[in-house]
Amino acid sequence: MASARIHAYLHRKEGDIWNADYWYAKAGEKRPQLSLDQEWEELVQRFLTS
Repeated sequence: MASARIHAYLHRKEGDIWNADYWYAKAGEKRPQLSLDQEWEELVQRFLTS
C-alpha cells in the first residue's frame, strides 16, 4: 500500500521511529537500512516510474 509506505517514510524523517515502524508493517515492509535520501530516491523510482 503506497500511502502507508510514504507515511512510514515521513514518520522516520521526523524521527518518530516507533510510529514509522508501525506504518512500514502496515505496508508489509520493514524499515530499510538506507539513508533518508536513499530511501526517498527509492520511493520516487518505485511510485513515479510504475
